[in-house]
Amino acid sequence: MMIHLKGIQTGILRCVVPEELSEKRILEEFEELTVSAKKVLEGSSVVMDLRGRNFGAALVAKIWKYFIEPTGCTVISWAVTDPETVSALSRLGLTVGDTVKKPRQERTAGRRTAGALLYASNLRGGQKIVHDGDVIITGHVNVGAEVSADGHIVVLGKLQGLAHAGCRGDETASVSARSFESGQVRIGHRVGLIDKSSDIWGKSVVITVNGDEVLLTEWPAI
Repeated sequence: MMIHLKGIQTGILRCVVPEELSEKRILEEFEELTVSAKKVLEGSSVVMDLRGRNFGAALVAKIWKYFIEPTGCTVISWAVTDPETVSALSRLGLTVGDTVKKPRQERTAGRRTAGALLYASNLRGGQKIVHDGDVIITGHVNVGAEVSADGHIVVLGKLQGLAHAGCRGDETASVSARSFESGQVRIGHRVGLIDKSSDIWGKSVVITVNGDEVLLTEWPAI
């Protein structure tokens, strides 16, 4: 389990802190995010999702010092279910509760509810991006990293990790990469398996679904 950022509305991110993480690991991952996701976080509004874990005022202060201030993001609310943490945050004068309201109706395949998320950095192994719209990554998606998007995924560097476009079943979505070096790609409910011996390996590709097939075609030259 790891801390991950999830786009929930245009300009608003949810920072999810798994309950299983130790305090030491929480602070280490927040420090890593100040480097890897600084350009995404700077100027963004963030919902800090602490789940049901007990967070004391001291830990909240450390998160503020080592993550919130360095990245320049704005925390619009702290989503938490633990009563003691709710009281501690309220005493600090912080907004408690999930202030971002999601649509009541069920989302259907093909309906994208958020704008594009730009991630201006490399995505390292173990890191994961989940977003309700399209995702554009200007760096590399390294081995062990994952990107899941309701819409399209565009990687302007190497795609070596896992990309899942149209992750809610939208098979009109696509994955584009300037250098495709991954053994697997997913679009909607379809999975494409690619061998290193493929002619398309290491090349610029656009990946789409046509019927039951996952198609890889060369990215048009500029």
